[in-house]
Amino acid sequence: MAAFKILTVIGLAGLTVAGQARQGSPDDLEVNAVRFYRAEAKSTQVKAFIQIPAMLLEPVGTGPSARMTYLMDVRVRDSSGLELVHDNWTGHLPAEVRQPGATTLEILEYTVAPGRYTLEVGVTDSVSGKRLATQAAIEGFRTQPELSDLLLAPLIRQASPKDSVPAPGEIRRGDLVITGAAELRLTPLRSDAYYVLEAYSPEPDSVRLALTVSDRAGKAVVSTPTRIALLPHGGGVLSGVVPLAGLPAGEYRLTARLETSKGAVERTAPFTMADMEQTMAREAGRIAALSSTDEGHFGAMSNAELEAAAEPLALIAKSGEMSPYKKDLSIQAKRRFLTRFWTSRDPTPDTPKNETREAFYAAITYADSTFRERGQATRPGWKTDRGRIFARHGAPEDVFRRQQQGYAPPYEVWRYSRGKGSYYVFGDRSGLGDFKLLYSNDIKEVGDPNWQRILGVPALEDIARYLNLDRIELDRNSF
Repeated sequence: MAAFKILTVIGLAGLTVAGQARQGSPDDLEVNAVRFYRAEAKSTQVKAFIQIPAMLLEPVGTGPSARMTYLMDVRVRDSSGLELVHDNWTGHLPAEVRQPGATTLEILEYTVAPGRYTLEVGVTDSVSGKRLATQAAIEGFRTQPELSDLLLAPLIRQASPKDSVPAPGEIRRGDLVITGAAELRLTPLRSDAYYVLEAYSPEPDSVRLALTVSDRAGKAVVSTPTRIALLPHGGGVLSGVVPLAGLPAGEYRLTARLETSKGAVERTAPFTMADMEQTMAREAGRIAALSSTDEGHFGAMSNAELEAAAEPLALIAKSGEMSPYKKDLSIQAKRRFLTRFWTSRDPTPDTPKNETREAFYAAITYADSTFRERGQATRPGWKTDRGRIFARHGAPEDVFRRQQQGYAPPYEVWRYSRGKGSYYVFGDRSGLGDFKLLYSNDIKEVGDPNWQRILGVPALEDIARYLNLDRIELDRNSF
């Protein structure tokens, strides 16, 4: 009989994006079953990694709450076809992970007695009813083996006190935390192959482990130096990493050869290496898609970049809104604050992009490059009067400019027709391009009380004609 349990149901944390060079496809349902031996029970423990293609699933809902739901169906049969185990459950994923090449992972654990078995797995999309099914043949060890199956992983790390419960997508073997994969798919950007083996020995033994990478033709292309290890009574875990930077794209097999006092035994497992051009294109697409979101935009920033992004928010923040943001916050807290700040201003929350955030920072960049004052080179352009207005309201719909005439300094009038309509009068009294706000009908702005005297009557008449105002009305609006 087989004893069966579900280890984890993986959500976003189990998301992987496959490379192009592979044995299977990320559009397939794949199963990799790895066997370990349990001497005390004389049984075989199986870890089954099930890769589910995200493109199989159809989302329900819109915005951040949109979800995808799938139905898992698992059976274990013996060699006669007798069904020993049948279980099913529902899994969920955020709709945002639905992209070509993306997969998620389920990890199962079950034990079997000596004999042959078949693991049958089916996944059905709850919306479309589309279904994928596959199966894996399993043979329970009849006697104690010298080695477990070879488990390949994209990452293995030492467990910490916080790892008493592995994160989604991980399993724990002794003091190792292993990131699961139905098939190891390396890329030129992530080219290390991690491995785990369990060696079983009734008595202490000195063993030699050598690893070889072979291509599809069986030609050895990478070999590691032989590693000597001392196994205690009962055996132990052998783990490590094989750096494979520079390995051409293609399909490969990693072979582990263990030499003990009783002889030699080998275990193999397949993996793929993706093409550099395809990897870079996929990585660029992933980064672009991620950076379009508020979380991704700020998640890629350093502490200095976060400070620079937060500073101009004083121009548009509500009263007291920036108070929680302090320079002694952790970098993660700063990222969360800025993400929430802009998410609350997103005009289209159903899409990844936040058009308001993008427009604001584009305006800041333009203001810095256009309105920097020559007399104050260290002052950002957005902190000047023209830069501040541009950052708050965007580009003016119309601009009226005059060079110095008589004693009137060079001046500009910016006009906006949206809303109640507003205009801003700037003057450069320094002659160095240092335009100051002299007057505006925007009650939130403070101009110069002597602005009329600074400009003089001819300039005031020109401004009145431009704004289609009577000179008397312009004078009245100034008080």
